[in-house]
Amino acid sequence: SCRDVHCSKDTSCQMTNGWPQCVHSSPSCRDVHCSKDTSCQMTNGWPQCVHSSPSCRDVHCSKDTSCQMTNGWPQCVHSSPSCRDVHCSKDTSCQMTNGWPQCVHSSPSCRDVHCSKDTSCQMTNGWPQCVHSSPSCRDVHCSKDTSCQMTNGWPQCVHSSPSCRDVHCPKDTACYMVSGWPECVPTKTSIRRPSCGHLRCPQGTQRPSCGHLRCPQGTQCQMPAGWPQCVHTRPSCDDVHCPKATTCHMVSGHPQCVPTTTSIKRPSCGDLHCPKATRCQVTAGWPQCV
Repeated sequence: SCRDVHCSKDTSCQMTNGWPQCVHSSPSCRDVHCSKDTSCQMTNGWPQCVHSSPSCRDVHCSKDTSCQMTNGWPQCVHSSPSCRDVHCSKDTSCQMTNGWPQCVHSSPSCRDVHCSKDTSCQMTNGWPQCVHSSPSCRDVHCSKDTSCQMTNGWPQCVHSSPSCRDVHCPKDTACYMVSGWPECVPTKTSIRRPSCGHLRCPQGTQRPSCGHLRCPQGTQCQMPAGWPQCVHTRPSCDDVHCPKATTCHMVSGHPQCVPTTTSIKRPSCGDLHCPKATRCQVTAGWPQCV
C-alpha cells in the first residue's frame, strides 16, 4: 500500500490498479507566490498569476469626492451634496430642492410663541395666534350648595338639585327620590299619610308648586299626588268655532259641531275648524276633532 512507499519531492502516492505508484502532484495556488498587484487563479488546471481587479479599497479619493465602481473600475466622483453638509442660520432649516440642499425659512409654530396670561396659542391659516382661552368650569369656584354647569358656552354656578344626602329623615321614615325631590316616607304601614311635617327640606329649597312649572302649549299644570305636572288639556267647545247653522256639543268627551236645523246636507270636515294639535275625522257620518 502507499504506507510502504516513500515518494520523491513533487510526487505523491496513489493506488493504481491495486498497486501504489508515485505520481507528480497537481500544482495549485498554494505552490505559487505571485508579485504585488497580482493574484493566483487556476486556469485549465494550472495556477496563474493575474493582475488583480482594482477596487475602491485601492483608491484614495480627494475631499468632496467618493469612490464608485463604474464598468468594473473604481472612480472618484463628486459626492452629491446633502443637508449634512449645510449649516443653516437661525429661523431657517435645510430642505432638498431638485437634489440640492437649501436653507429655507422655517414655518412658524406655537413653539415659537409665548402667549400672555388667559390666552393660548392656536394655528390659524398656518400662523400661530394667541387667542383668549374659552372659560370653563375649571376657572370657577362655586359657593356651597351650588355646582358649575356650562350654559351657552359660559360657566355658571347653579343650585345643586337636592338629594337624599341633604335630608335627615325622622324615625320610622326613609328618604326616597320622588319626581326629582327627596322625600321622607314611613318605613312601616301607617294609616296617616305623610305630610310636609315628615320632610326636612334643605336650606334654600321648598316644595314645588305649579308656580315653579311652565307648561308647553296644549298642556296645563295640575297637582296630582301633591306634585306639579304638565298634562294635556282636553278639548272643549271653547276651542271650536262652528260654521253657520251648527252648534257645538260634547260627544264622547269631544266637541262636535251639529246642525241646529234639519238640513239635507250632512256636515263634513270642511265645516269643522279643529283646534291646534288635532285633526278632523268622520266617525259614524259625523266629523270629529281627534
